Amino acid sequence: MSEWWASIPVFEKVFWYLAIPSTVVFMIQLFLTFFGLGEGTADVDSMDGGFDLDADGDGFIESAFNFFTIRNFIIFFTVFGWSGIAFSDMGFSEVSTIVISSVLGIIVMLIVAALFYFIMNLASSGNIDLNNSIGATGSVYIPIPAKGKGTGKVQILIQDSLKEVEAITKGKAISTGERVKVLEILDNNILVVEILNN
Repeated sequence: MSEWWASIPVFEKVFWYLAIPSTVVFMIQLFLTFFGLGEGTADVDSMDGGFDLDADGDGFIESAFNFFTIRNFIIFFTVFGWSGIAFSDMGFSEVSTIVISSVLGIIVMLIVAALFYFIMNLASSGNIDLNNSIGATGSVYIPIPAKGKGTGKVQILIQDSLKEVEAITKGKAISTGERVKVLEILDNNILVVEILNN
């Protein structure tokens, strides 16, 4: 194993250093998503300037096309790393390897961002009665400040549709990814939630 690693050029080793950890994190995210444990972590810390808007004032957050997210960066480095290894092994020049791997990574990022955009918009269609969320559980998407001092966002399944809804808590602050239960609905369509006891 050590002989094999020593035989790899330094340039290609950089791609291995990117590919392995990115792939591990990607597989963990995939596992959590499939088993319903990671719905609150998929787009955490999106860096698109906050384009998720409650355009019609119904309390629901309309999905935007989020390109710069942690999930997408992990996907980029996964694709960039493995394609870099492949093109380097095929004898491509260093510049060609970097350019082609970068283009492939960006293309896959665009595809994934588009898929999430259409899925979230599809889920947000139809008439949803927010009162049906009382007693339901979900995950914190944007951290919720303590004692009603500000709103965060939760992702919650209402009438078989995954929705992003503004929420407050009357207790301690709730961080991203925490499971919560809906206690009541305020007049301005903001959920009151509490941490779900395990």
